[in-house]
Amino acid sequence: MGRQIRHLDITAMERVRRYKEFYGGCVSDALAGLGITNTVLSSEFYPLRQDMILAGEALTVKLHSLAGEILTPEEQKARDEEWKRIGSPQKRMMMSVYPGCVLVFDTGGDKQPAHFGEMSCTLAKAHGCVGMLIDGNIRDTRYVLKMEDFPVYTTGTRPNAFGGWRITHIQQPIFLPGHLTHYVRVNPGDFIFGDTDGVQIIPKEYVDEVMLICEDIMAKENEERRLIREGMPIDDVYRIYGDL
Repeated sequence: MGRQIRHLDITAMERVRRYKEFYGGCVSDALAGLGITNTVLSSEFYPLRQDMILAGEALTVKLHSLAGEILTPEEQKARDEEWKRIGSPQKRMMMSVYPGCVLVFDTGGDKQPAHFGEMSCTLAKAHGCVGMLIDGNIRDTRYVLKMEDFPVYTTGTRPNAFGGWRITHIQQPIFLPGHLTHYVRVNPGDFIFGDTDGVQIIPKEYVDEVMLICEDIMAKENEERRLIREGMPIDDVYRIYGDL
């Protein structure tokens, strides 16, 4: 019989709070223990500040470059009318934001323009977004860094918005560059965890199980740290805990 995967009746914000107590190696070990080893993102992703911990449910966004895109007058008119009727894709994205979500952007490898800035971050945070992960560029970095508790992981910063992009899909599967695999699939509702050691994706069906395993790991490690600090003999350390 397979392992029983536990699920908790808690809010996304409660998961965010509990995951922020962990570190990357702990999450990775918990995932590996469940046989999940292909969800580490590329080392190209980095936090704007080293102490940032990113945790939350993925709100996935697919972007497409506007470089070289030419619309006929008829196509432009049709798009303008659609946006008046249902709102621009960016507005629809913001309307999808909810407490405990992380905006996750797949730019299709387009690194020419800045894709997001401080005003957009401020708007998203005001409606419950707890951070951002983008395979692309952000700008207004100095002001983003002044935002309280809004971690951003990116692959670059650039000042220019010209060159352009448009949102094509919201809350559909996207693909981000991986570390162990070429791409890592990110589904809406998967959980994002990032710290100084990198970013990992926790499949949504395992989010609570990984969290509970991590809490057990942290409790055991804290006791182990205490004993080592207090002078536990090296022979006893390796006899009880194995290789560290």
